Amino acid sequence: MNMNKYTRVALLFIALSTLCFTFAGCSAKQDNSAQASETKKIVESFIQSYNNGDADACIELLSSDIVVEQKGSQNFISQDVRSVHESIKNNIALKHNWKIIEYLKNTKSSVTMRIEESGEDIKLAGVDSVSSEVAFEVKDGKIVKIITVVDNNTVEQIANNTAGGIGVNIDIKPDRITIISVIANSPAEKAGLKQGYEIMAIDGKRCSDMKQGEQLIRIRGPVDSKVLLKVRRPDTEETYDVELIRADISKLSSK
Repeated sequence: MNMNKYTRVALLFIALSTLCFTFAGCSAKQDNSAQASETKKIVESFIQSYNNGDADACIELLSSDIVVEQKGSQNFISQDVRSVHESIKNNIALKHNWKIIEYLKNTKSSVTMRIEESGEDIKLAGVDSVSSEVAFEVKDGKIVKIITVVDNNTVEQIANNTAGGIGVNIDIKPDRITIISVIANSPAEKAGLKQGYEIMAIDGKRCSDMKQGEQLIRIRGPVDSKVLLKVRRPDTEETYDVELIRADISKLSSK
């Protein structure tokens, strides 16, 4: 095919333009890939610090306006940075551990994965682990948002395992549980517990040896299950044991 010089120049220009576009596209893909890798690295560092019990390292990877959202049978969103930090510290104290099952998505600004979370409080609630889908959003090297979608079957199982209680409103102290009020016709009322009484131990474990949040989990349990309390009256230092049968809290609360 005969081409004049203008045709050859035009075709050369098209070829060069195409080549430059192709190189630019490759560069963009490489940049996105590098950013995705860095985002994944930040998230994995957070999980590793979490599993190693290093709360400070976890918090260091969070933005100052971190948002935590949970979706499922119960939805909530928290933008209170202090409560997020405290939650991390409490979970670490209860030996929470995240096991990554699979990665579902990894972009330059987010990582989504399926995990199994275990911990002492989860074990007390009657399950070995909680399955969740967790999405991390990352910006400027910090985690800005964590969205958790909890497996509904696991949530329902935990709800059933902790549906029973003794029917008291309480104030939890580091070494005891103070009864603020007693619900009418509850196991606590039938056992003679009253306002001001203090629970010093649950099923043989002293409250002073429990971690934050553990007391409430231990006092709850399946409906019709037994719980042994060591109780102290407000006017004496003596304690006594009393065994109660947990009742359905939802029915007690509605009376």
